[in-house]
Amino acid sequence: MSTATTLSQYLQRQKAQFLQDNGLGWTIVMGNEAGDLDTVASSIGFAWYQAQYGAQDCHRKAIALVPTPRADFSLRPENIHALALAGITDPFGELLCPEDLSAAHHCTRYALVDHNTLDTRYSSSDARVVAVIDHHEDEGKYRDTASPRIIEPCGSSASLVTSLCMSYSSSDHHSQIPPELAVLLLSAITIDTQGLRKGGKAIDVDRAAAAWLLPYAKNASSLSSSPDVASDTPGGPGTYTLEEISGQPLISSLATALNSEKRAVSDLSTRDLLRRDYKQYTFQLSSALSRGTGGTIQAGLSTVPLPLSTFFKSGSASVVAMTVAWMEECGLSILGVLTTYRNKKDKGRREQLWIVDERNAGSGQRELAHALFNGLEAQETLLLKRVAYSRYGFGGSKVDDDDDNEDETPLSAVDLASSPFKDPFIARVYNQKNTHASRKQVAPILKRIVEGELD
Repeated sequence: MSTATTLSQYLQRQKAQFLQDNGLGWTIVMGNEAGDLDTVASSIGFAWYQAQYGAQDCHRKAIALVPTPRADFSLRPENIHALALAGITDPFGELLCPEDLSAAHHCTRYALVDHNTLDTRYSSSDARVVAVIDHHEDEGKYRDTASPRIIEPCGSSASLVTSLCMSYSSSDHHSQIPPELAVLLLSAITIDTQGLRKGGKAIDVDRAAAAWLLPYAKNASSLSSSPDVASDTPGGPGTYTLEEISGQPLISSLATALNSEKRAVSDLSTRDLLRRDYKQYTFQLSSALSRGTGGTIQAGLSTVPLPLSTFFKSGSASVVAMTVAWMEECGLSILGVLTTYRNKKDKGRREQLWIVDERNAGSGQRELAHALFNGLEAQETLLLKRVAYSRYGFGGSKVDDDDDNEDETPLSAVDLASSPFKDPFIARVYNQKNTHASRKQVAPILKRIVEGELD
């Protein structure tokens, strides 16, 4: 990529060539189905890395596939904002979307970022996973085919992609990371680690990646005139120590802007809130739950950047109906709604709403629901405390969601019986005291509960 070429121009050329070739000889780089900023930035970043530093010339034709359908782009305003900062103002013209792929495309090589199992929609006898860059729990696949295969815990998958770029970057300006790509990767790291906040998700690999990216990002046209750049520490790569990077004004302003965009969801319907940050899983029922007959179920996890008190506020009955409709649309036996937000005292908070439909599980007698709730409540990594439905206006008085002592209120029999989700749905609500545990930790726990793998 020439220094005279912007990231936008580069992406447009890559897309045009991929479509002309119908994918023949190309590697598709894809993130997870939730389509968050980490997935988008990591896909674009690794595709650029592969094109620059691929081990063989024949493997350097790589393109990022953004998993979000065009109609759903508006559900993630933080993605649109970060892409605009990176000079990508026409995502549909510059990025490869699912609608762009023909059913008969010839691409059989895939690189996975921000997840480590190929989506079944792209599986075939010819499909081959040639790289994995991820920070979720390792599912143990593609050990013989993927190179690199990097699965490490950290705050953001974009940090691992950046680490690869750091390893291969040289003084040759043709291989230096484009400023706009640096902005995009830095944005993903920033939003995933709450601005590299101390005591948060960031570890040293995230801080090192941000410290390396920041000098390049400051040269992007979208940021070069920012007062935060002018007040930032001057210098090139290597300027920032791991200890001081989180305090840089540009990091702080990026975190503020991106989180503000991420929380701008007040106009979304219940269905849109549930699907904007959603992952679905196929689990094999344990022999105890399936009564020895085997079988699989579908489970979904929706991350919602609002407290449940706000989630239900738009109209409790309609919210319940739309939530049930979403479960039925997706064929779910289990839906987990994982909320994450900051209260009026700027303290991080998390809640969990779990709904079980036993009809699809075939376990009967509420065995699946009991196994799920008992398994979740036993997890010290989550520290769940059951909450009364009356907290949200069901069967009693609503409790102030900013009351720090709310968990100490004992649950009455009326509280426990006042679920708005009626038979055949069984639901429970929890406060999550460990606010560091996100879907990345919840999903493996859910899998082990359903498949009978808990110790």
